[in-house]
Amino acid sequence: MIASLLAPGECRVWWATPGHRTVETLSAVLSERELERAAKFRREADRRRFLTGAWLLRSAAATQLGVRPEDVVVDRSCTDCTRYHGKPYIRASGRRLHVSVSHSGDRVAVAMTGVGALGVDVEAVPQTPVDDLARCALTPDELRAMEALPPLERYEAFTRVWTRKEAALKATGHGLRISPDKLEVSGPEEAPRLLSWPLEIPPGDIRFADLDPGDGYVAVVALISGAQPVHVVECRVPGHRPVAAGLVPQAA
Repeated sequence: MIASLLAPGECRVWWATPGHRTVETLSAVLSERELERAAKFRREADRRRFLTGAWLLRSAAATQLGVRPEDVVVDRSCTDCTRYHGKPYIRASGRRLHVSVSHSGDRVAVAMTGVGALGVDVEAVPQTPVDDLARCALTPDELRAMEALPPLERYEAFTRVWTRKEAALKATGHGLRISPDKLEVSGPEEAPRLLSWPLEIPPGDIRFADLDPGDGYVAVVALISGAQPVHVVECRVPGHRPVAAGLVPQAA
């Protein structure tokens, strides 16, 4: 299913939909802790998205490691509590794989690279006003820029800014434990860049690539790669048709 190995300096993003495999097929390769977490979702759609992401992560990692998906060691321990909902890590001797998972609506994404820590985020563009959420998540400059747009353009603009922030925070492992209004990113019509944040990692070490999740969605991958060039490739599951997304260095 996922037949190709990562090339040096490559980041690969696999896309799937929650209904493309049966629950039995998805569950067959998961660990007991993953199945326990899946069972706690109240909504079937949320359970399906989690199962698909966990299955896709294991399938992608298994190809890289030369093992069966059920033999991949995935650690989702949370650093703040005992719940099994933290950033996923692949535990393997002799091979360093950095991974990230995201899902929204009927899109599920798994990103993987050997270059450095990364975060992927996909979001459905909202169909209702985002002004209240924007006031909590955006900096004053970002908020003024969004409010200058016509109301109907604000939905996608906000989503582009939000995904950049969440992807960057997923790359560090902080997630939304850091409030997104503490980060400043480039405008929605500009190439994605991190301008400032409260962490010691220089903003210029975070590099982004816009992804192609399809109409009605916005997605981006963020990598902590410093000056190292990274090539991003997207793959659709099933069908496995690669789409080169590319990744360019941030402007100084």
